Amino acid sequence: MDTKSNPVSKKQAVTSRISYAFGAFGHDIFYATLSTYFITFITSHLFNTGDAAQNNRMVLYITQIIAGLRIVELIIDPFIGNMIDNTKTRWGKFKPWVVAGGTISSIALLILFTDMGGLNKTNPVLYLIIFAFIYITMDIFYSFKDIGFWSMVPALSFSSEERGKTATFARIGSTIGANIVGVVIMPIVLFFSLNRNGGAGDNRGRF
Repeated sequence: MDTKSNPVSKKQAVTSRISYAFGAFGHDIFYATLSTYFITFITSHLFNTGDAAQNNRMVLYITQIIAGLRIVELIIDPFIGNMIDNTKTRWGKFKPWVVAGGTISSIALLILFTDMGGLNKTNPVLYLIIFAFIYITMDIFYSFKDIGFWSMVPALSFSSEERGKTATFARIGSTIGANIVGVVIMPIVLFFSLNRNGGAGDNRGRF
């Protein structure tokens, strides 16, 4: 929105900046949780059967699945951008993907941070299959959200100055979101844990 040509829209412009900053805040909370704590959860808390060899094999399989799916993501990302660019809805091309991508990827991430009803121990093969499906689903829809969200900036205003301010607000929200995860995650885990385990928490707190 061009605040120079439309002075009465200044309040709307400020609201837009703050809203976008909150979006970036949540966006980077998701990314920081995934990139920092997910692999810790996998390697330290998910596989603790008492059989060290089995635990190590499962961690190896999980990391191989993630690495393979990352390669797949590199291939499909250009198609995701093309799909977003060719989307035409009453809400525009970006909002539907940001909302759908954010919702689905968040639900998928929540499931990945569980033992899926104990399948990791009772049926490891089925767990790996379900894990791969949910992870690639999460990754694809996160990409839709990520590309759609950051591509919105040029569409938010005709004014380059306003776009710059919006991007600055977004980066501030993004930085806070990325860093706050490290501050709050362990207190949350400990709050839900029955045993503090020297500050590491237990499986109840992790799941």
